[in-house]
Amino acid sequence: MAAQPPSPARLRPLEPGRPAYQQIEEQLLAAMGRGELPPGARLPPERELATALGVSRMTLRQALDGLEQRGLLVRAGGRGTYVAEPKVQQDLRALRTYPDELRGQGVESATELLESDTGEPPLVAAQALGLAEGAPAHRILRLRRAGGVPLLLETAWLDAAAHPDLLDQDFTGSLWDVMATLGRTATRAVERLEPALATDEQAAALDVAPGVPLMRVERVTYDQLDRPLEYAVGFFRGDRTSFVVEVRATA
Repeated sequence: MAAQPPSPARLRPLEPGRPAYQQIEEQLLAAMGRGELPPGARLPPERELATALGVSRMTLRQALDGLEQRGLLVRAGGRGTYVAEPKVQQDLRALRTYPDELRGQGVESATELLESDTGEPPLVAAQALGLAEGAPAHRILRLRRAGGVPLLLETAWLDAAAHPDLLDQDFTGSLWDVMATLGRTATRAVERLEPALATDEQAAALDVAPGVPLMRVERVTYDQLDRPLEYAVGFFRGDRTSFVVEVRATA
């Protein structure tokens, strides 16, 4: 059963001179931070909230839309508006396997192998792996879950000539761990991030609507001899994932 929301009477009057929708966002965020609106809590009906705050429903919806776009609220058609479950963090400051990343956050992970085959890879994958024209690569398509929820749809390509029997391995855990057993340890990676909209196929796998925002992460991983180990493209659910980076000033 969803947690009961705090009474609208606890919301403060809005201050003049500042955009009302921004103040509403701030108050709802503060209530989430204090635990008054925990994950799964249902907000009061829009009419009730708008009356308590002394604003129009249009202004209230502008605030709710902003929080929904940030992945903090979820609207369930006909059932109300709910506080979203917390996002899973992807820490780009360290090279970790997907299971290790989630384990560190106390989140259960699971991986499902959807497809695996060997053939000529896309040009970008071949170039990243340093393969000659027409050289084969293994393709591994997997769905990664966090806390039982589909989070990441990822395709990886690896040099088939270097590892001809690779597809006999178990890929329901960490691909990097599998490669380590074959004598190749992932030591660094170059990643590129850009937003993308879910295709019909991606939406079906990730249990989202077509066209919703995803984060596309393209990665080239290198081994202990700085040889290309893996080229991968993953699509993360934008409503359930946040990315952490650290930037330092140059000398």
